[in-house]
Amino acid sequence: MAPIRVGMIGLSAQAKTSWASTAHLPYLQSSQERYVITALCNSSVSAARLAIKSYGLPATTKAYGNPDDLANDQEVDLVVCNTRVDVHEEVIKPSLIKGKDVYCEWPLSSTADNAAELSSLAKRTNANTIIGLQREKSPLVQRIKGLIEQENKIGKVLSSAISVYGGTRTRDSLIQGLKYFTLKSAGGNMITIGLGHTIDFVELVLGELSSFDSQLSIQRPQVPIIGDNGEVIETVTTEVADHIMLQGTLASGAPLSVLFRRGPPFKGLPGLQWSIYGEKGEIRLETGSSMLVDGTIKVHHFESDSVEDMTYEGHFDHLPPIARDVAAMYEAFADKEHGVYPNFEHAVLRHKQIEEVFKSSEENRKGVYI
Repeated sequence: MAPIRVGMIGLSAQAKTSWASTAHLPYLQSSQERYVITALCNSSVSAARLAIKSYGLPATTKAYGNPDDLANDQEVDLVVCNTRVDVHEEVIKPSLIKGKDVYCEWPLSSTADNAAELSSLAKRTNANTIIGLQREKSPLVQRIKGLIEQENKIGKVLSSAISVYGGTRTRDSLIQGLKYFTLKSAGGNMITIGLGHTIDFVELVLGELSSFDSQLSIQRPQVPIIGDNGEVIETVTTEVADHIMLQGTLASGAPLSVLFRRGPPFKGLPGLQWSIYGEKGEIRLETGSSMLVDGTIKVHHFESDSVEDMTYEGHFDHLPPIARDVAAMYEAFADKEHGVYPNFEHAVLRHKQIEEVFKSSEENRKGVYI
């Protein structure tokens, strides 16, 4: 079978935070029997050409400075979008109109309504879609899901709690390239990205929340912005919470507690701790962050009062850690395993939930999104 021809949007040679180069490019460049990059689209043709040269892409790779030109390229099957959230719609819409398949990073758009429009457009043009909620493919998540559903290690789930510390590497400042994290309107911030990824893999394992209460608070309202020289170039007032507490009830009836706090964890402790309490036992995951790069899974068996260390199968060990779950998404898509990776329709559900996290907190009411 011929490899899938990829047109990438946002693979920049100069970006300070390039998810495209660190998470997507390693797999694409090492799996040319399945995928081949045939085009790049950046803010200008010259920027695309610079990226082609910088990343050692073939000289035949086409350079575009306009998403319409990329959409019209008959030698592109799959468009991969790695831009800021607030420009996702304008850069992928032309390709969706042409019926091209699209892999877009999470969040899909700045609002749930816009995400729904993109999902509907994809359905109308029969475009296959992937949304970058790749934690669903994490070996840790899949192992825990199997322990509950296939192996029945803990019996009926009675409750669950997860604490996550991170979202950014710093506690109180942001690099200049992430200044937009302080703007709710941009659509990309600690809540939409950090909490969005976290709640997605939790609900993949435990099912959706039927309702929840959310408390959002800004404890560090003034955010220093750090320039390229490492110095503070300005201080801005953030609109986005740095502490999130969410308490809800799963469709199964079990309660779920989520704590998400910006900044590193207590020194020496893991950045993510997740417990799932059942009738027969309890599962505990500890890992460095919500990136789920690696970690430990333990099961406390109540009857024997013993703790079992659970092993799990890693994947794509030849790739950098943050590229591995992304690689699994590409593999599932190439294998046409529709339904085993999240698509735009799934993204709409998660967007509705995240918007309810904001709205229900502001309006002091229960959050309901289904």
